[in-house]
Amino acid sequence: MSSIFENSVEEENRRRKKKRNKTILFFGLVGAGVLIGIVVIVCFSYYYAHRSFSGYDVVSEQARKDSNGVSYLPFHGDLLKYSRDGISRLDDSGETLWNGGYEMEQPVVDVRGNYVLVADIGAKMFYVYNGKDQGVGIETTLPIGKAKICEDGKAAVLLQDEDSDVISIYDPYNTAEQLEVEIPTNVLDDGFPLDFDISPDGNSLVIAYIVVQNGTMENKVCFYNFTEVGQDQNTLVGGKSYETKMISRIGFVSDDKAAIFFEDGFSLFENMKKPAEIFEKVFDEEIKSADYDDENILVITGTAGSTDDQKMYLYNFRGKEELAEKISCKYSDLVMSGGEIVFTDAQSCHIIRKNGSEKFTFDFGKGYDYFLPASGDDRYYFIDEATIQRIKISG
Repeated sequence: MSSIFENSVEEENRRRKKKRNKTILFFGLVGAGVLIGIVVIVCFSYYYAHRSFSGYDVVSEQARKDSNGVSYLPFHGDLLKYSRDGISRLDDSGETLWNGGYEMEQPVVDVRGNYVLVADIGAKMFYVYNGKDQGVGIETTLPIGKAKICEDGKAAVLLQDEDSDVISIYDPYNTAEQLEVEIPTNVLDDGFPLDFDISPDGNSLVIAYIVVQNGTMENKVCFYNFTEVGQDQNTLVGGKSYETKMISRIGFVSDDKAAIFFEDGFSLFENMKKPAEIFEKVFDEEIKSADYDDENILVITGTAGSTDDQKMYLYNFRGKEELAEKISCKYSDLVMSGGEIVFTDAQSCHIIRKNGSEKFTFDFGKGYDYFLPASGDDRYYFIDEATIQRIKISG
């Protein structure tokens, strides 16, 4: 009996050991497979994030049937085409999705979200389009200097007079009362508005002024808020003097955060109900270009006319430096889009990713008008005087 019992125990132990070994082998193979998969994904991701292209294929092409007075802008993977007598949205096959007609001498376009604003600079008319109707036109009382659009279609417009300027905020879709806010400026006392921007939600406004008094010059920014907090303070909720440093550009990077670009650096402010400067960067080198998108601040430094000491910096909206790298490409214009910086020159194009790797470099051997991002991976619009091509970079 004991021998039979001992044999049964040994047999059960052997079965358990065999089952345990199979389990260990199974999980070992699964773990190895997962590890190999991770390695493959990491390698592929690294390759994709650093792959360089040197050519392109034409996906589609259409003839341009317009004059040199027509301009193009990227718009949600499509194109905005505008001139002195109208604007339209074209899809990637060249079909018109919507259009609006007007007569302007100097049209300037601003885009935010699904809304498009076209203002006639120096005249008294602007239009707002949402793609669902023929657009809403508003006639102003004074000539327009600049105009900006909000994500909900409201428009902020700088109206210019000899002795006083006014920034007016309109709601084109409020038929009862389109004019919502007016911020007057006495040029002699308050200064001349250089630039301004309105927040995406339309609740805040930042204006850059230059004040000249008694032979001295001061540059300053003023913050306005149109919520209950701002109403308690006559909408003016803060400001800062940059003394003699010229302010070149203002831009809201979110509803509650704004970037101020001045001649040798930039500042970041947050909390538009009580604005506070959270970061300031001053560069020792000359600034050649500066831009921003919904993630980063971009600054290019270097000597004008040279690429030998050219350097690209990227900062996040907390002021952390995310990239500082030398770049050698020659360019006359740049645009940030989808994690890339597209540098264009008379005949060439360079695309550098935000991780610093070069994605595309090409000399077209001829002049062109636009190189713009399109919908789809690695696809762009190449527009010269005769054609509009949708291309896919390759090679």
